Amino acid sequence: MEKQFISLLSRLVRINSVNSTLSGGPGEQELAEYVRHYLQQLNLPAEIHTIAPGRSNVVTVIPGSDRNRSLLLNSHLDTVGIEGMADPFTLKREDDRLFGRGAYDMKGSIAVMLLLAGYFVERRPPLDILLTFVADEEDKSVGMEYLVGRWLADITPLPLGAIFLEPTEEGIGMSHKGFNWYELEVIGQAAHGSRPEEGIDAILPLRSALDELAGIQDELLQRNPDPLLGHASLHGSIIEGGTELSVIANRSRLQWERRTLPGESQAELDLELERMVQAVKKHPGGHEVNARKFFTRQPYRVPDDARILKLLQKASPQSNPLGLSFWADSALAAQAGIPSVLFGPAGHGAHAVDEWVSLKSLVRVYKVLKELIESC
Repeated sequence: MEKQFISLLSRLVRINSVNSTLSGGPGEQELAEYVRHYLQQLNLPAEIHTIAPGRSNVVTVIPGSDRNRSLLLNSHLDTVGIEGMADPFTLKREDDRLFGRGAYDMKGSIAVMLLLAGYFVERRPPLDILLTFVADEEDKSVGMEYLVGRWLADITPLPLGAIFLEPTEEGIGMSHKGFNWYELEVIGQAAHGSRPEEGIDAILPLRSALDELAGIQDELLQRNPDPLLGHASLHGSIIEGGTELSVIANRSRLQWERRTLPGESQAELDLELERMVQAVKKHPGGHEVNARKFFTRQPYRVPDDARILKLLQKASPQSNPLGLSFWADSALAAQAGIPSVLFGPAGHGAHAVDEWVSLKSLVRVYKVLKELIESC
């Protein structure tokens, strides 16, 4: 089994699938074609769904004894960039550690799914297994949105649950944070720096915005933390403004991210944005202010009585429940009515130059999921 993982993961890592919108890579197309070919060699009816040029999902169904029940497994095809890595697309082994871009996040999990496919085409599973490999998880998740909105919309009844093979150190990811992206723009009036009476400075009012942002941040830390996820948080992300040193800026912009928890109300979040607007309006100077939320992803927690959770806990009783600080595609499946958990291998260095996955952990994850499926 270890030799199979090394051989397959070596091939997967060799294919550059760096996200094209986030890191300027080629995208997922070549890897999607490889995954489809691998599945077709197993006589599975694998399909590529092209979302945009170079951006593709792969899906297939392993038919089970009961065609009216199904379970969804998911991995994403894209990786982050390779800056600072000497040889990112060559798998290297050091004892139990397999190094390479995507080995941990999450081509090791793609290998788990493909080897499970090989096992279950020879031994009919008790229910249909939906294998889904999606694009763009590292950016805006257009692949998962397409999967939910198009392909899964035709699956009836919906799967009893989904397992997202994100690396969780073999813990059970029960919840994860969401996030909102906000932007505040200040409009002033340009003038030469020697004639301040003719201008309206659009940069100085950001001082009030930043003070208010820091105040909200302090308040979040005073609230009771989520037992698995801890505190909600925020951070300033981007500040822009001005054109020349001797010109009074006529425009500035602040963008920030707010990490959200399950149970936080939209009214509370809207109030935070309004507080930012009012703080800038109170700053003297005659400027205008506009603000908006321009992207959002919801937080998620699997219901305690979800069958997929019970099945995974039974198959891996040693696994600890986890709250994950990052957002994952599982939230989109949950919004479509599919209870979801996260479960994947141990390793290190997601988004880092020293990324590696544990070979023994890949084997354990494979065995847990095989047992889970056979028990359905």
